[in-house]
Amino acid sequence: MFDKAGIQTMSHLSILPTALTDLDRLASVLVAQGYRVEREGRLIGFAGESLRFDLKATSCAGIHFAWRRSASGPQLELIADLERQGAADTYQPRLQRILRLYALSQALDEVEASPALKDVCAC
Repeated sequence: MFDKAGIQTMSHLSILPTALTDLDRLASVLVAQGYRVEREGRLIGFAGESLRFDLKATSCAGIHFAWRRSASGPQLELIADLERQGAADTYQPRLQRILRLYALSQALDEVEASPALKDVCAC
Protein backbone atom coordinates (compact mmCIF):
# COMPACT_ATOMS: atom_id res chain seq x y z
CA MET A 1 0.00 0.00 0.00
CA PHE A 2 1.21 3.49 -0.82
CA ASP A 3 0.19 6.83 0.66
CA LYS A 4 -0.72 9.92 -1.37
CA ALA A 5 2.97 10.83 -1.72
CA GLY A 6 3.78 7.41 -3.15
CA ILE A 7 5.56 6.20 -0.02
CA GLN A 8 4.95 2.56 0.86
CA THR A 9 3.06 2.15 4.13
CA MET A 10 1.86 -0.77 6.21
CA SER A 11 -1.64 -0.86 7.56
CA HIS A 12 -3.26 -2.76 10.38
CA LEU A 13 -6.66 -3.19 11.92
CA SER A 14 -7.43 -0.83 14.78
CA ILE A 15 -10.11 -1.33 17.43
CA LEU A 16 -11.86 1.83 18.57
CA PRO A 17 -14.38 1.96 21.42
CA THR A 18 -17.79 3.50 20.70
CA ALA A 19 -20.91 4.39 22.69
CA LEU A 20 -23.05 2.18 20.42
CA THR A 21 -24.69 -0.85 22.03
CA ASP A 22 -27.49 -2.09 19.76
CA LEU A 23 -26.40 -4.20 16.76
CA ASP A 24 -29.95 -4.45 15.40
CA ARG A 25 -30.46 -0.68 15.48
CA LEU A 26 -27.08 -0.18 13.82
CA ALA A 27 -27.91 -2.72 11.11
CA SER A 28 -31.23 -1.00 10.47
CA VAL A 29 -29.55 2.40 10.09
CA LEU A 30 -26.94 0.95 7.75
CA VAL A 31 -29.46 -0.83 5.52
CA ALA A 32 -31.57 2.35 5.34
CA GLN A 33 -28.44 4.18 4.12
CA GLY A 34 -27.84 1.62 1.36
CA TYR A 35 -25.05 -0.42 2.94
CA ARG A 36 -24.79 -4.16 2.41
CA VAL A 37 -24.74 -5.70 5.89
CA GLU A 38 -23.12 -8.97 6.95
CA ARG A 39 -23.40 -10.63 10.35
CA GLU A 40 -20.47 -12.43 11.96
CA GLY A 41 -17.25 -13.01 10.10
CA ARG A 42 -13.63 -11.94 9.92
CA LEU A 43 -12.27 -8.62 8.67
CA ILE A 44 -8.99 -9.11 6.84
CA GLY A 45 -6.20 -6.59 7.22
CA PHE A 46 -2.57 -6.27 6.16
CA ALA A 47 -0.38 -9.41 5.89
CA GLY A 48 -3.20 -11.78 6.73
CA GLU A 49 -4.19 -10.06 9.97
CA SER A 50 -7.86 -10.68 10.74
CA LEU A 51 -10.32 -9.83 13.49
CA ARG A 52 -13.75 -11.22 14.25
CA PHE A 53 -16.71 -8.91 13.62
CA ASP A 54 -20.36 -9.09 14.64
CA LEU A 55 -21.57 -6.65 11.98
CA LYS A 56 -19.92 -5.42 8.79
CA ALA A 57 -21.29 -2.83 6.41
CA THR A 58 -20.00 -2.21 2.90
CA SER A 59 -20.92 0.84 0.84
CA CYS A 60 -21.46 0.69 -2.92
CA ALA A 61 -18.04 2.39 -3.17
CA GLY A 62 -16.43 -0.51 -1.28
CA ILE A 63 -15.85 1.29 2.01
CA HIS A 64 -16.09 -1.10 4.98
CA PHE A 65 -17.21 -0.47 8.53
CA ALA A 66 -17.16 -3.33 11.03
CA TRP A 67 -18.17 -3.61 14.67
CA ARG A 68 -17.88 -6.24 17.36
CA ARG A 69 -19.13 -6.51 20.92
CA SER A 70 -16.61 -5.42 23.51
CA ALA A 71 -15.34 -8.16 25.80
CA SER A 72 -15.68 -5.76 28.74
CA GLY A 73 -19.26 -4.55 28.32
CA PRO A 74 -22.26 -4.00 26.05
CA GLN A 75 -20.56 -1.38 23.87
CA LEU A 76 -19.62 -2.02 20.27
CA GLU A 77 -16.08 -1.52 19.07
CA LEU A 78 -15.37 -0.19 15.59
CA ILE A 79 -12.82 -2.26 13.70
CA ALA A 80 -11.10 -0.25 11.02
CA ASP A 81 -8.05 -0.31 8.83
CA LEU A 82 -7.36 3.38 9.41
CA GLU A 83 -4.41 3.50 7.05
CA ARG A 84 -6.43 2.14 4.15
CA GLN A 85 -9.99 3.23 4.97
CA GLY A 86 -8.98 6.43 6.74
CA ALA A 87 -7.35 7.63 3.56
CA ALA A 88 -10.69 7.60 1.78
CA ASP A 89 -12.00 11.16 1.76
CA THR A 90 -15.51 9.94 2.48
CA TYR A 91 -14.71 7.59 5.39
CA GLN A 92 -15.05 10.04 8.27
CA PRO A 93 -18.15 11.85 6.92
CA ARG A 94 -19.84 8.48 6.31
CA LEU A 95 -19.02 7.30 9.82
CA GLN A 96 -20.28 10.56 11.34
CA ARG A 97 -23.56 10.22 9.42
CA ILE A 98 -24.01 6.63 10.63
CA LEU A 99 -23.41 7.70 14.24
CA ARG A 100 -25.83 10.64 13.99
CA LEU A 101 -28.57 8.48 12.48
CA TYR A 102 -28.04 5.82 15.15
CA ALA A 103 -28.40 8.48 17.87
CA LEU A 104 -31.51 9.90 16.18
CA SER A 105 -33.10 6.44 15.94
CA GLN A 106 -32.35 5.82 19.61
CA ALA A 107 -33.78 9.20 20.67
CA LEU A 108 -36.99 8.67 18.68
CA ASP A 109 -37.51 5.26 20.27
CA GLU A 110 -36.99 6.77 23.72
CA VAL A 111 -39.58 9.46 23.02
CA GLU A 112 -42.08 6.87 21.78
CA ALA A 113 -41.48 4.72 24.87
CA SER A 114 -41.85 7.58 27.36
CA PRO A 115 -45.42 7.82 28.74
CA ALA A 116 -44.87 11.48 29.69
CA LEU A 117 -43.81 12.42 26.19
CA LYS A 118 -46.43 10.41 24.29
CA ASP A 119 -49.07 13.08 24.87
CA VAL A 120 -46.71 15.83 23.76
CA CYS A 121 -45.80 14.03 20.53
CA ALA A 122 -49.31 12.88 19.63
CA CYS A 123 -50.36 15.00 16.69
